[in-house]
Amino acid sequence: MLSDISGALANKVERNNYVPSIIKLKVNEEALAKSHRKEIAGIFNTGKINLIGIYGEDEILVKIDGQSDIQAIRKKLENADNAFPSFTTIVGLSAITNAEEFKPQIDVEPDNETILKVKLFNYGNSDLNAILIKLFEGFCAEKSIQCERASYSAELNIYRLTEVTPDAFDELKDFDGVQLVTEMPAYDITLDELTEDNTIAIKKPKAGQTYPIVGVLDTGIANIPHLAPWLHNKSFTKYHEDDTNKGHGTFVAGVLIYGDELEGMNYTGFDGCKLFEAIVMPDIRRQKIYEDELIEHIREAISKNDEIKIWNLSLGTRNEADLYEFSDFAKALDEVQEQHDVLICKSAGNCENFKMAAPKSRISKSADTVRGLVVGSLTHDKNGTDISEKYHPSPFSRMGPGPSYLIKPDVVHMGGNAGLDHRNNPVYNTVKSFAPDGSIANNVGTSFSTPRVSAIAAGLDSMLNEKFNPLLLKALIVHSARYPQEMQMSIAEKLNGAGFGLPSNINDILFNQPNEITLILQDTLEKGNFIDILDFPFPQSMIDEDGYFYGEVTVTLVTAPILEVSQGAEYCQSNIDVMFGSYDDKVERDTTKPTINPIGADGRQNVLATAVYSKKAAQDTSTPFATERMLVSYGDKYQPVKKWSVNFDDFTNANKEKYLKAPKNWYLKLEGLFRHFTETKCDMQKIIPSQEFCLIVTIKDTKKKGNIYNEVTQLLNNFSFIHSNVKIKEEVRIRLNG
Repeated sequence: MLSDISGALANKVERNNYVPSIIKLKVNEEALAKSHRKEIAGIFNTGKINLIGIYGEDEILVKIDGQSDIQAIRKKLENADNAFPSFTTIVGLSAITNAEEFKPQIDVEPDNETILKVKLFNYGNSDLNAILIKLFEGFCAEKSIQCERASYSAELNIYRLTEVTPDAFDELKDFDGVQLVTEMPAYDITLDELTEDNTIAIKKPKAGQTYPIVGVLDTGIANIPHLAPWLHNKSFTKYHEDDTNKGHGTFVAGVLIYGDELEGMNYTGFDGCKLFEAIVMPDIRRQKIYEDELIEHIREAISKNDEIKIWNLSLGTRNEADLYEFSDFAKALDEVQEQHDVLICKSAGNCENFKMAAPKSRISKSADTVRGLVVGSLTHDKNGTDISEKYHPSPFSRMGPGPSYLIKPDVVHMGGNAGLDHRNNPVYNTVKSFAPDGSIANNVGTSFSTPRVSAIAAGLDSMLNEKFNPLLLKALIVHSARYPQEMQMSIAEKLNGAGFGLPSNINDILFNQPNEITLILQDTLEKGNFIDILDFPFPQSMIDEDGYFYGEVTVTLVTAPILEVSQGAEYCQSNIDVMFGSYDDKVERDTTKPTINPIGADGRQNVLATAVYSKKAAQDTSTPFATERMLVSYGDKYQPVKKWSVNFDDFTNANKEKYLKAPKNWYLKLEGLFRHFTETKCDMQKIIPSQEFCLIVTIKDTKKKGNIYNEVTQLLNNFSFIHSNVKIKEEVRIRLNG
């Protein structure tokens, strides 16, 4: 293999072609572990990073960009034949089951009208990338191919190609540096509205009140009487009025402003917002829109309106997300959110498999965004023809997990129900909004559950007297989410169908009951550091008459992980482990070892671990607390959102005696993890990798014996914690209990 690569490189140099060659290594299951990856890297990295990507489930891509690489790698491989081979070489080689030259993935058989999407490698080196781009654009010009760089992400080298002849396509498939050739995805939406004669009172903004702004990335918003008072004085469009159909965007905007009133429910508690109309999609009956165009429009709308921080994106694709590779669309959305400090609420996508009695499709491409808040649909009702029970995932709502077992959707909200009549024709049990002519319209879809969550996010941000904080908003929404009592399914089914559940309304999110307290911890965790709080303020009053701690604890963690577009299933490059629980005594520790806390704790037990709870409790779906319970073992999966909700009554008797019998102290520990690629890259760049996080902990006194808020506040003072209340704007209404 190396001899072939060496000859190919020599031939390239003779043609003034310095594009690296790519080897694809197939590795065994153990090699997917971080330790084995390090040993493989030890063979192929030669003073620079040559392991440039993860491909599929079990393949690693290696770049070879010169004869010096060949010689260095060959020398390491020859070491394996010595009498005393290095440990790195032995372990690295044992992990590799096959090696071959990489061939680009070709997913299209084009004709003259086909628009191609071509992805070039990112070698992790700006000079090599520039060489590849120059050669590729020169190739396109020579073959009379219309070639345009697409603005997905700074790290993705993606091109739109048109006018590709069959001969040129054959040469394109063999062009060095091409990773993927496929048809450029086109996007469409359907909106078969049913209208009715009912009327609803027009709401108007209150004089002197400041309202949040929500950007609606959609087909446009009709200037109808119900929405006109709420339209922002600025807008964004890429299309002439004649080329738009504002039906979908109007329905989305109507749910944002009137969602609660139209359904007669206090789903969100939202007072309203200014609607920023961002027309990023045309009337698809008149013209097509392709993925690269849609991404460019979204990026431009957000970048030109930096003051808008909450964006609703109820557009997507019918294409199912991959099991391992995150979509280019999702990577683009993640970069936009990071660059412009915004939160995009994104629909999970719809499928029509229920019409054929087939299993649901997984979430659509673009709904695999890591930084976005992805929303599925829940049923608000059930009639005679509906498939799903009330307060269950809708029959058309796509399900998780996302790539690399990512929990998606994050949450769900009301988007309708569906079923079949006696002739197997689809029948829809709809939610309400407005048609472009101002009449009340009816429809179903995750497109219309998503704006309810956008409303909650905007309402929270408006009420908090804090700098915009997408991690905090996302954490508050996920933390508040519950599974309706009617949803009696296993936790795995709940996570796949409904994410972390149905969020509470704005007031219920912000205000605790007297028998509970919520603590929020926000920080940045660097590699090598950890947070270990040994004086966690757990209420000492929450001990029952038999001397055992009791109560419910909910913990939610939302991180902003390091993302690497080249790393396939390992797109999320950082993770945080959370441990919360009891211990017996503090002890002094040996501080001569690195990263050791001078004070340790004897008898620690993480109460978020599934092992301490009874199997019966884990399987229970019928008791009231089953709707709260989140006995989830995240294992070694790099999940950017994690949640646990536990009740100490569910402990086994033996574990209750060992870990809940007073007296006990309480601790909270957070420890960061970083993948080998990021550690190596940061070492070479002389920087320390880090990740932001927001952790929320709610402690609930289920016996309602005392005022937990006052007690925990006093403990915070006793333990000398620097703390403050979350600031709420003064105009917020006072909540009266009872």
